[in-house]
Formats: sequence, structure tokens, C-alpha cells
Amino acid sequence: MIPCDLCGAPDPRIVLESRNLDGPLVECRQCGLRYVGSRRSQLTFGSEPPEVTAERVRLANMQFRHLRLEEEHRLALLNARWRLNLIRKFCPSGRLLEVGCARGDFLQIARETFDVLGVEPNPALAQDAGRIAPIHPGTVETLDARDFDVAASFHVIEHVDSPRRFIAEIAARVKPGGRIAIETPNIESLPFRTFRASWRQFIPEHYYFFDPVTISRLMESQGLKVEKIFNVGKYASVDLILNRLSRYARFLRSAEGLAHNLGVGSWTFRVNPLDIMLVIAVKNAS
Repeated sequence: MIPCDLCGAPDPRIVLESRNLDGPLVECRQCGLRYVGSRRSQLTFGSEPPEVTAERVRLANMQFRHLRLEEEHRLALLNARWRLNLIRKFCPSGRLLEVGCARGDFLQIARETFDVLGVEPNPALAQDAGRIAPIHPGTVETLDARDFDVAASFHVIEHVDSPRRFIAEIAARVKPGGRIAIETPNIESLPFRTFRASWRQFIPEHYYFFDPVTISRLMESQGLKVEKIFNVGKYASVDLILNRLSRYARFLRSAEGLAHNLGVGSWTFRVNPLDIMLVIAVKNAS
């Protein structure tokens, strides 16, 4: 088994097996971090050419039906606006770094009030994001820029090879007194306890699963002080809900198309699935 990335303990206990994960879910006996204890594939960026990793991730997710790109983009912009408004309560302006910016939806909104830079290792996504904002096409470890007022990363830390190294590299690029915002699934949540191996957050490239205690320990280990942990929701539409439910009930696949054709697929509302947390931390003065 892979040793715990948070405390280094070498002997985790097995929690469960899920066909949607890249290996068994284990729990560190010492600190409680839950993670994939051994890996069948290599679905993290950094160790191989990014084109190779991107193709592996694509193939690993072939069983999932994806939302129409136009609808995904529309909802992403709504969620970006909500996230930005929350972050601005802690850091209203300045230089902002987004690590794992995908197609640049959050950067598109954030550039209204911040001087922005994105980091994205997936070549195709980095090319799309480059039409919106300056992009570093690689991992955060290879970024030279420093002294950002805030760094944000949404649903990336659960994908990386080492969360400890990931946070250390982000913290090194934020000025003392600057903020770091991390959004990630919360495994100490009702949905996980209810669905267990079928939890919606179990997908092949998710390797680490935090709760408020373990994410706080990780931040503190890298010279960061957690200011607030929010249980957050998101904007969703009828199309999105039916798309996600169809992963569990195939008969709903036709319902998604029907809702779209009837013009109700884009009906939008805010939901809280109770299994996502947004962590705001401040870098200690050096």
C-alpha cells in the first residue's frame, strides 16, 4: 500500500472497494486520511507527457455520459461568480492564481477584479483557457511566478499525486498574508455514509478524499492557517441533474434528451449536495 501522504504512516486499513476508483479506498490508522491505497493506472499529471495522461483520463471515464459542453460552460460561469464573491470577502483584489483552471471559466469571471494567471497541465484545456487569460501550460511545480495575493484551486487536490507537495507548491507562490482557496469533496459527509462505494465523488482519477480535520492538518503542515471551511452548493439545471442520475439509472438517459427538447433542461436552481467543502486559509507571515 502507498504510505499516507499526510503523516507518512505505512500501514493503512482497507475501507472499501469501488469499481469507480483506481484501487481500494484505505484510511490511515494514524491521522485518518482516506485515499486510494494502490493504483492500477497512472492518472495524475507530472510524471509522463501531459498528452499521455490526458488520454488515459479520457479512456478511464468512457463509461460516464458527459453534459453538453454549452450547458457545462453556462453553469460553470454561474458557479465561478458565486465562488469569486465568496473569495473576495477575504481578498477583494490583487493578483490571483488558479491552479487547474481547465477551460478558464473561473478566470473569465475573476479577471474583472483581479490580475489573473492560470495553470493547466491538460494541453487541450490549456489551449482553450489561453483564449481567456494568460496560462502556464504545465503543473504548478514548474511555475516561476510568485507573490500572488490569492491562489484558488477547485476540485484538483483530489487528483494529484501528492496533496502535501501540491499545497506546498501553491503556498510558495502566495505572499505572506495571502489567501489560498481549495474546493474538494468532503468524505465525512452524509452522501458518502449513505452511498459508500457508489458515492458520486468516486471516479477513476480521484485519489485523495479529505474531511475538515485532515484538510486542516494538511494546510497547517505547510504554514497555513485555516480561516473558514464552508459547506458549499452549486448551480445546477434539470439537464445536469438528469445527466448525473442517468449514471445510476440508464432509463433516465432518454429523459435528459426529452427535457432538453421540451425547453426545460436549462431551468436552473441552486443545490447543496452536502459533500463539497471550500477551505479558505491564510499564509502565515514569514
